[in-house]
Amino acid sequence: MPKITLRQVRQDLEQGWGEYINKFNALSPTAQATFLKEEGFERFRDLLAHIIGWWEESLWIINIIVDDPSFPWEERDTDTFNQELVEKYQSWSEQDLLLYYEKVRLAMLDLATQLPESALMNKDIHDWLSLDVIEHLQDHKIA
Repeated sequence: MPKITLRQVRQDLEQGWGEYINKFNALSPTAQATFLKEEGFERFRDLLAHIIGWWEESLWIINIIVDDPSFPWEERDTDTFNQELVEKYQSWSEQDLLLYYEKVRLAMLDLATQLPESALMNKDIHDWLSLDVIEHLQDHKIA
């Protein structure tokens, strides 16, 4: 996994993830459908639920690790967790989900702003931010 900086994390949260919904909405309906099919999601809200859920997990784990670097977090089965996330947000209105996406994105940005660069020396913190912010944006990149 490549080394990252908090500047990269903040930049992706501000720009890449901050513009994500607008970039999707700017696609034609055909391009939206193609993108979602390629991503393996039926609806955009399901993709957002997936993103939000992993950010929530990152926030939870990183905050615990900051207080207790020896915290023994357990890996989740990715496919099962992704399905749980889609189900978790099924009953939410579109508007509430969009507002919550922004709230969690800003919480991630706040975390990345408050962490000292030395926090990235902790492999778990480094890997969570790398995977759930930088690499995740590349995984779900909107052309």
